[in-house]
Amino acid sequence: MKNKLYVLSAGPGNAAELTPAVREAIAASRAVAAAPRHHHLAAGHPNVLEMRDFKETFERLREELKAGDVSLLVSGDAGIFSLLPLIKKNFPDEDIVVLPGVSSLQSLCAKAGETWQDAVILSGHGRDIPDEKILDAAEHNRSVIFFCDAKKNPAWLCALLDGSGLGGVSAVVGERLGSEEERVRRGAARELAKESFDSLAIALLINDEFSERAPLLPEDSDFIRTEGIPMTHEDVRAVIIAKLRLTPETVLWDVGAGTGSVSIAAAQLCRRVHAVEVNAEAAELVRENAKKFRLHNVKVYESSALAKLAELPKPDAVFIGGSGPELPAILDCVSERGSGIRVVVSAVSLKTSALCTMKLSGNRFAAFDAAQIAVSRIKRVGNAQIWQARNPVTIFSALTRG
Repeated sequence: MKNKLYVLSAGPGNAAELTPAVREAIAASRAVAAAPRHHHLAAGHPNVLEMRDFKETFERLREELKAGDVSLLVSGDAGIFSLLPLIKKNFPDEDIVVLPGVSSLQSLCAKAGETWQDAVILSGHGRDIPDEKILDAAEHNRSVIFFCDAKKNPAWLCALLDGSGLGGVSAVVGERLGSEEERVRRGAARELAKESFDSLAIALLINDEFSERAPLLPEDSDFIRTEGIPMTHEDVRAVIIAKLRLTPETVLWDVGAGTGSVSIAAAQLCRRVHAVEVNAEAAELVRENAKKFRLHNVKVYESSALAKLAELPKPDAVFIGGSGPELPAILDCVSERGSGIRVVVSAVSLKTSALCTMKLSGNRFAAFDAAQIAVSRIKRVGNAQIWQARNPVTIFSALTRG
């Protein structure tokens, strides 16, 4: 019979909150690995391995497994932001048994008198999480739970909210939950941003005035408009968004953003949008529309494309809606950023169509495609309704070869 590797949920850290099943597994194990702050949970066990270096600890556990069952204590509950994925990766052939426990998330929500079934759960604990992901969650959900660390601590989190117009969001911060030094503090984000906190902390954000997310494909009338600044209309915009094949992790460049209608529609689907617009009035319009739709993942640059693109992070997708004579050089710039970048260009003039056909069907790109959209909309003339045709738009798409 194969020996078992038990992954035990330590709970918030208080011995009183360990489940009976976890206690029994500790007592029955040949060896128990635990971080220094969890040693008291295995008090009295004759073979406690101090877990400081994962590689060394895993090697010692492999040796102990040859002779019997072993256990490894993880913080909170093993099912949420724990070492479980790393353990499974390092012990792919072992018989792993996971025992649940009380997470710090559950503990904090209980102390705050709040449910958490509808909360968005995020972690900055040793993880790279974009600011806009946190802001988006706090903007459009009543409750957000955030696991902190020394750098992304509660004060940092509250300052981020306050600096983005969300300083009124309520925060409940739990520090060293389950220990003798436990502390729970409440207040508006703008107030807690001025305080200091322990690195072992978790925050619950409550936004009773959260805004519903806008429709994924807004209508033209939803946007703030300025006469003379072009906008990609909703029928064409819907096809462009489909052609971009956005995912929640996509980084998009919107080159020649105009009113920002593509930026706004895309930002509701992807991680981040970098909108580049040379016209100062248009750039400000994109900012106004992003603010209206309460989007935090749209960054606007007032600049010509060629002066800015080299400075931007590598994109997963690029939409070019306005470029003028810079179009060939912009496409070259995009192709130099690597392979697999999806490029979508909208063209109205024959000249732009010819340039797109020549460049995107060349050896720097693959999967070349083009589709022309001709939209007619109903218009009332007197007592009659007639069809009014709009200029056809050709949408080109391709993938960079790198």
